[in-house]
Amino acid sequence: MSAASQAASTGTITFNGELTASTCDVIVDGQAADATVVLPTVSTNQLKTAAQVAGRTGFNMALTNCTGTLKTAAAFFEAGATVDTVNGRLKNTTTGGATNVSLQLLDGANSSVIQAGNQNQITKNTYASVATGSATLPYAVQYYAEGATTAGLVKSSVVYSIMYK
Repeated sequence: MSAASQAASTGTITFNGELTASTCDVIVDGQAADATVVLPTVSTNQLKTAAQVAGRTGFNMALTNCTGTLKTAAAFFEAGATVDTVNGRLKNTTTGGATNVSLQLLDGANSSVIQAGNQNQITKNTYASVATGSATLPYAVQYYAEGATTAGLVKSSVVYSIMYK
């Protein structure tokens, strides 16, 4: 390889970021930062074929005591052991529970699908103003059929963090 071709393949990448000591307190559906959202019991007849959804259940993240120069906030749902890395849906973690079903997260402001762990949440999720010191972030969760479902319990979880702009 010549020196000219080596030089042409080099460059510099600069990364910029910001850390803030200012954050908001989070309360999910009147509970705490860690909370449980209960979906309704639905019939497997509503989830007979792949991509059918049922049992949409809204939940709110209340942000309070937001301090400093924070302008807007949204939740980022993290990847993890309970998240399908291909589609961002939450896996049913119940041993012996319902089969062929996952949980799908939605942005409550515009009903768009949220893929947990996917970086597109940074630009896709709806941000709420926290300029007054508080805000409500609406989200939803629903059953999602991966195929013909069988009856049983469904349970999953997801870790979130609050993103600020």
